[in-house]
Amino acid sequence: MLDIKNLKTIFKVGKETVTAVDDVSFSVEKGKVIGLVGESGSGKTVTAMSILNLLPDNAKIESGEILFNGEDLLKKSNKELQLIRGRDVGLIFQNPLAALNPVFTVGEQIQETILLHRGISKKEAKEEAISLLKKVNIPDPEVRYDNYPHEFSLGMCQRAMIAMTLSMKPKLLIADEPTASLDVTVQAQILELLGELTEEYGMSVLMISHDLGVIAQYCDEVMVMYLGSLVEKGSAVDIFKDPKHPYTQALLSSIPIPDPSKKHKPTILQGDIPSPLHIPSGCRFHPRCPQVKPECSKVSLSLKRVDNSEVACVIYK
Repeated sequence: MLDIKNLKTIFKVGKETVTAVDDVSFSVEKGKVIGLVGESGSGKTVTAMSILNLLPDNAKIESGEILFNGEDLLKKSNKELQLIRGRDVGLIFQNPLAALNPVFTVGEQIQETILLHRGISKKEAKEEAISLLKKVNIPDPEVRYDNYPHEFSLGMCQRAMIAMTLSMKPKLLIADEPTASLDVTVQAQILELLGELTEEYGMSVLMISHDLGVIAQYCDEVMVMYLGSLVEKGSAVDIFKDPKHPYTQALLSSIPIPDPSKKHKPTILQGDIPSPLHIPSGCRFHPRCPQVKPECSKVSLSLKRVDNSEVACVIYK
């Protein structure tokens, strides 16, 4: 369904050029849920925004292909992309309050979205909007239709955003940190709702998160990103059971174990993720890697098949 090949996205920052996504390739098959994980600043959101060309003015996709059902989205005009956004590829943002217009009611915004993409009457669109609010477990949907975003809790705003996205029945759903601003109980409810709805609608999903628990619970396959590049790909089972790349191992070791009887020593990475203005030579992770070798600063490797996963590391050269 979605096939990204050698994607490179750059930003102009003053006189400097920053490479936010560098030579990234992956696929999202029909009906699959793919997770993209990594620290803040690793390029996850830029990758997602590149798919629909929702980038800021100082950003540019320098090279690569973004194939959706065999058609290269990079060759589409902005008008053609507007028809694809929402209708074929849905997007759930990290901050639902920022995505909803504060001067229109929640129901009006869902109704407007339905009218924009489907040839039905205003009355039918309103009825469908109310039905969708009910489907995402908004209480009293007929009343809540006329509420403004500030009258919703953050969790309810996220449910409303999901309803708006599902109103167009997209084939692919991009969920960018959909539970990041929610408390743990609401997170679980939103994830359960997303799971039920993606199965019901038969959607493929690209789930972006830095929360490994969310990825483990929800995804079929996992991609690990560091400083704009993919360092490991594989099934969720293989990644969590037998991580290959030292960065993936460090990420997984940071997950707390609730059983106090089990000894657990997390891998502490030294320093912060480097600035994309000054990307290290060779392997980008080598300045922080606990298993660093002399050649790591000189050799930059692409993903290579190791057992059931793909990994970019000199350990498996």
